[in-house]
Amino acid sequence: MRKFALFSLAAAIALPMVSVDAMASVRKGKKVAVKQCVACHDITEAAQNKVGPPLWGIYGKPAGTVEGYQYSQVHLDKAKADSIIWDDATLDIYIADPQALIPGNKMVYPGVKKETQRKNLIEYMKTLK
Repeated sequence: MRKFALFSLAAAIALPMVSVDAMASVRKGKKVAVKQCVACHDITEAAQNKVGPPLWGIYGKPAGTVEGYQYSQVHLDKAKADSIIWDDATLDIYIADPQALIPGNKMVYPGVKKETQRKNLIEYMKTLK
């Protein structure tokens, strides 16, 4: 019984551990969000609509589905036609150039050109839940 208890304790301690690199990536991603996203998007749990929809809880969800936000018809049509889900790949494309993924959408933002900044931002967005 003791061996099992020690194993369970060790497993419980090890599972929630996050690497230092992952924590640094999230921290850097938050800096990108604060500098480039918060002017138009809420990143807090309050998830209030601003010029753009809130980013809280968006990772892993279908595009164009934030309650109460007025998306452009182009955005809604493309999101539905292509079954766009906000995952690593689609967020990377959209954050790099919003018009590349959904041409004609109303997000007037040139995008984050540096791949490392996009990757960090996506890692941060995964924590917004």
